Amino acid sequence: MKTDRQQAWALLPYYIHVGEIFKLTLTVSYEPYCYHCYRRESQLENGAKLNACQYCLLTSFCPSCQQTHPSAECATLQDIAADDKIIVDLRRRTGKISTISFTKFPRKQHFSLSSAKDWYDYYTRLSDMGGLRSKMNRDLKYLANDPKEREFVEYLRCGTNTTTIQLTLIAALEAVIPNVSTRSSINLHIIGAAGAEFASVPAFEELLHFLPSLTALQLSFVGLNVLEDLKDDTETQNPHTLQCCTTCTKMGRTISITTWKGPYHAYVDTEFYKTPDLTAAFHSGFSVDQQADWYPTIKYLAHAPHPTLLTAARYFEIQGDMGVWKNLGAEFVKNAEVNKWKGMSPSLAVCGDKPNEVFYQNYWWYIVKQR
Repeated sequence: MKTDRQQAWALLPYYIHVGEIFKLTLTVSYEPYCYHCYRRESQLENGAKLNACQYCLLTSFCPSCQQTHPSAECATLQDIAADDKIIVDLRRRTGKISTISFTKFPRKQHFSLSSAKDWYDYYTRLSDMGGLRSKMNRDLKYLANDPKEREFVEYLRCGTNTTTIQLTLIAALEAVIPNVSTRSSINLHIIGAAGAEFASVPAFEELLHFLPSLTALQLSFVGLNVLEDLKDDTETQNPHTLQCCTTCTKMGRTISITTWKGPYHAYVDTEFYKTPDLTAAFHSGFSVDQQADWYPTIKYLAHAPHPTLLTAARYFEIQGDMGVWKNLGAEFVKNAEVNKWKGMSPSLAVCGDKPNEVFYQNYWWYIVKQR
């Protein structure tokens, strides 16, 4: 018999191509270059070779240039290398490339997520992992010497790249629904849902665990990359129930999921649409990529009867987004700012604007006001 978590993971292949979730590397055309003069090894004189930074191993220098780069940048790249090794090891042992860590048991009393300063507060004060309070710092770095505890803390840190979705949603719900702590049901629409959103499906139970009054969570995943209903039953959009933990199940609490393949502005005209409490688009990149595909949806959301949460990894995306929203006359519940529930495990940008550019999952966030 499958455990609650296994049951949740078993749903994923039906919703999205498995290969998208479990792909470890992105194949790109890339050749190392000197951090200072930008020359590639093929451009160096007399067959000279690039030298790798002895600490992070991710930065290269030609023999003619200085053999160092900023220490803070190097430390971040060391974190990336260390976290990548954790994920590669996880993939080899379990077949998964992401960790999911959230509150094990439902809370009996509601505490606002806004009362927490950061992920450290969340894990040690609001979650049920208070025993780690003295064993990790606010950057979720382990401070003691127990190998098993170290591995657990490392998984917590890497897991923030998955559960950043759920905590950002909770923070947004607190911002737009004054009585969210007493709500018995919540309806969320995830726009442009793809690999990251579906990989995090089991962690949506954190909304039940964090909001004691919540008994029914309805999720609708809408987007061009969504696989349609498990049995191609798109005529009825029958919801699929996610098996929750034993405690939530005994309390009659449920999470139901429906999917719809296509753009959101088309979905709102179907018989399946029900006005949500909140819509969310994570890393849509709508002002940078696929502008023509996204524009009708963004135009609708600018004057929608519900608020919309959006996130981005880099500031230039935010700048582009704000230009589009301004032209559409949109207003905001929350202006763009750094999201304290961003992922804590950094990633190296494949095509960054500068050497060693790093980004964090859901680093920026903002909320468009309903009309």
